Amino acid sequence: MTRRTARHPLWSGLVLALALGGLTVGGQPAVSWATTPPPPATSSGLSKGQKTLLKREWGIEVEFVRHSSAGYMLEFRYRVHDPELAAPIFERGDKPLLTHQETGARLSVPSPGKTGPLRNSDPPLQGKSYWMFFANPGVYVKKGDKVDIEIGDFKVTGLVVQ
Repeated sequence: MTRRTARHPLWSGLVLALALGGLTVGGQPAVSWATTPPPPATSSGLSKGQKTLLKREWGIEVEFVRHSSAGYMLEFRYRVHDPELAAPIFERGDKPLLTHQETGARLSVPSPGKTGPLRNSDPPLQGKSYWMFFANPGVYVKKGDKVDIEIGDFKVTGLVVQ
């Protein structure tokens, strides 16, 4: 059995025009390929010195804190460079807290019954990126706000929410 595909010269021209960006409506591109790119990993709001200190003392590099789930969650993502130094961050007994600098509001990691806490707690591996989610009810913490994160003895301050 062979599959027939309809080929029409007008369709081929439309696809070519879209690919080349030449199709316009009223002087404006008919299709916009531009999307807002994700923020670069270096836009965490940390200084170079803070980043170096985190690598030396905790064996991690903060990638970002950003809105997730339509803003009702905040995703904290970090990369492990030294699993031995980073091990205390993964302790299951330590409850992570995110503090909104402007108001002092403290947000926690949700713990749904079926999945457990929304964070990684398996032993860390070098070079791997890890995450945790903080509840943000009512989209309380906005983009551009500064937050602090505490996990046991680990503390990082001045992270900018993306």
